[in-house]
Amino acid sequence: MMHLSSNFRYARAERDLKKARPFGEGVKVFFEQAAIEAPKDGKELLIAMTSDRGLCGAVHTGVARSIRNDLLARQGSTENTKIVCVGDKSRAILQRLFADKLVFVASEVSAYNRCIFRARN
Repeated sequence: MMHLSSNFRYARAERDLKKARPFGEGVKVFFEQAAIEAPKDGKELLIAMTSDRGLCGAVHTGVARSIRNDLLARQGSTENTKIVCVGDKSRAILQRLFADKLVFVASEVSAYNRCIFRARN
């Protein structure tokens, strides 16, 4: 029975992905054609987006590892780089190595009712 349930979920996810794909393609084309230049002052902001809790350890680790590897590969040329963490998991991982680079941490972002949040802003 579990096998049938998982097949159904996979089929539904695949169907939803096909519906959403045109939106992703539009965004991809937009950014390919955007005239974006690297800043001349050398400042850089890295944003790590993870959850506050949950069973997504591999995702949290992957996000933190990507930022860690990027910063360590620069070999000391990171004085103008800052990190913003959205989610407690990214903060917990990155704070150990780069506490001096963390400038802002947002947690419980999804705890607000979206309808109420929109009305307040």
